[in-house]
Amino acid sequence: MQSRSIHHPLVWLWASALVLTIFIDISRRPTVVLAEANGSGSLIGDNIEAQVSFDTPGTKDPCSWHVVTSITPTPGPSSGPITVRSRDGIDDVLYVRRCPAGQSLHWIPQTTSSRVAQHSENKVSRLVNMLLIKTAPPSNKMVVNVGTWFWVPRAVWKSVSVTAYIPTSVGPISVTTTAIPTSLIYSPGDGNSAVTCKGPGTPWSQSRGDDDTSDCMYTYTSASHTRVAGTYAANTAIKWTVTWRSNLGIGGLLPSIRTGLTTPVRVLEMQALSR
Repeated sequence: MQSRSIHHPLVWLWASALVLTIFIDISRRPTVVLAEANGSGSLIGDNIEAQVSFDTPGTKDPCSWHVVTSITPTPGPSSGPITVRSRDGIDDVLYVRRCPAGQSLHWIPQTTSSRVAQHSENKVSRLVNMLLIKTAPPSNKMVVNVGTWFWVPRAVWKSVSVTAYIPTSVGPISVTTTAIPTSLIYSPGDGNSAVTCKGPGTPWSQSRGDDDTSDCMYTYTSASHTRVAGTYAANTAIKWTVTWRSNLGIGGLLPSIRTGLTTPVRVLEMQALSR
């Protein structure tokens, strides 16, 4: 077996997140971790697709995974390149699995955690709350040159997490993916740019009066009666930041999620009577 070093951003993320020197008998050959799907199945390639389960494993895993940064017969440096090998075009990373009864070495494909994270990302995308937009004035009675407040209920503004895992011959490899709402975006539909604010916005109430302002606010400057439908197609969206974290001690960002709702809004001109 021959080891090699790979200078890869994700590899160095692992190294910086957990620096670990393990002194072991290098004559013991590390095993390749296999997923348990009807008793067999490698984590390499498309076979991982059938292995992924959601939520948490049935029993709490008493063991922990740690990446191996160096293997030396005598005390050596406290940091160094992660031991990596190439197998069938896939890079494997060497991990030690520490349990109360002892420890063992295992090669794990480098892409395992990120691929499991993609599974949980798909599920978390379906679980994020549907948008419930509120405005003041209401959407059918907005007024030219009068600031419109927009917000979403606090109950909508909360993170959503999903855990996915693959059972292996020595214990589960799990990934928790979390979607966190970060910004509220209002596209007025009148041709002007969208307004983006941090947080869910502030609910308007009569006690605030008509002169109060909000960070989540837009002012229409033209009435909507000029449009064929007599309304503007306004869109309100929440942007979610998505992160993942594996019990292998690594994590990262996934593409953000955007949930939105398009609403027809009627913008009226203020009419003044004179004698």
